[in-house]
Amino acid sequence: MNKTSGATLPSLTLARACAWGLLVAGWVGLGCFALQLAPSVSIGFALVALWLLALGAAAAVATRGGMRWWTRAVALCVSTSIVGGGLWYAAHGGGLPPLLLALIGWATLTALASGVVRSLRLAQTVVVGPPIAAASLGALCAGLVLGDLGDLPGLALRLIAFVGSIAVVLVLLQRRIDDSLRAPGCRAGLFDCSLPAWPAGAWRDTVQWPTLMAGLAMLPMMAALPLAAAWCRAQSIAPQAMVLIHLAAMFGPALVLRRSIGRWSVRTLSIVCTALLASGAALALWAAAPFDLLGVTVTHGAAWGLAWGGQLWAPARRGQRGTSPLRAGAGYAALTLGFGLIVQQAGVIGVVAVHAALGVIAALAWLLVATARAWSRGTTARPNLPAAAQHARHSGGR
Repeated sequence: MNKTSGATLPSLTLARACAWGLLVAGWVGLGCFALQLAPSVSIGFALVALWLLALGAAAAVATRGGMRWWTRAVALCVSTSIVGGGLWYAAHGGGLPPLLLALIGWATLTALASGVVRSLRLAQTVVVGPPIAAASLGALCAGLVLGDLGDLPGLALRLIAFVGSIAVVLVLLQRRIDDSLRAPGCRAGLFDCSLPAWPAGAWRDTVQWPTLMAGLAMLPMMAALPLAAAWCRAQSIAPQAMVLIHLAAMFGPALVLRRSIGRWSVRTLSIVCTALLASGAALALWAAAPFDLLGVTVTHGAAWGLAWGGQLWAPARRGQRGTSPLRAGAGYAALTLGFGLIVQQAGVIGVVAVHAALGVIAALAWLLVATARAWSRGTTARPNLPAAAQHARHSGGR
């Protein structure tokens, strides 16, 4: 690995923004293509699940270390060409086969972007902080590029220009910076540990359940965003506005609170996530359209963003390092398939029901924690009651 003067902190920030822009634009943009070109909603979600699985597999290779900068530059150019050709033909009558090529190409491109971020971070001479600002910038750029999700030819042109520009930037940023063969691995493997998943052991701690539920909220929101934009169009809400509201809710609170969230305890973060998830569940169940979906978008998006930011500031919550990202990708893919079956059967009601379930589970978990704490306090104080009563009797007698 060469630590050059070109490996500056602004370069790392820009690379992180590019990587997050690819993730967000790919998840939503490819989801639009899949749901419009697939013969059924469940197959559309299956294509998104395939992309997530391919992303995990590609990240397992692209972030393991040892890749030369010129090799990655060639791979960036090739994967970008595959994405461009696949999206163009898919939008102009090619159907699913070119879309499958675009899915694989985009997954590879996103994984390579993760490798660029990793190399630039390892080339720094100082410790860098969490990429909350960079991720927010990337999400904003992706939201502006996505635009009207219903116009596939126009969307294809914008996405092709977007990935082409990002590929050029990444090639220039990682110029003459090679990977280290023995660099420490990231547990999630994406964007240099910037998209971690909660460790499995955290589920044994009921206090963390609301935060875990908030971390899961991203998947149904991102997967259903193309459908939600179409549903909101029927309520006279522009799809572009829906996308931007969604992304602002996910990244805005974490960006505003990025300095203070690192000092939150596990319990404080859990309380905040519980309040947001429960509020979203109430809006989903009782608010009138379109405020039900908008309410869920804002509250559950903010819950995810704060849970994500809390993880980035607390390395102890991020689990074991060195785990393959393929496992995380497979988990996301399996959940996406299950969510697709629910939406296939119930439509918008299924989306609302999933988000309501997240809020109800979080509220019940916190109620269980509060009850256990109250019981523990009562049990601790009970042995002292006889002595206190005896003292009171003696005092009264005197």
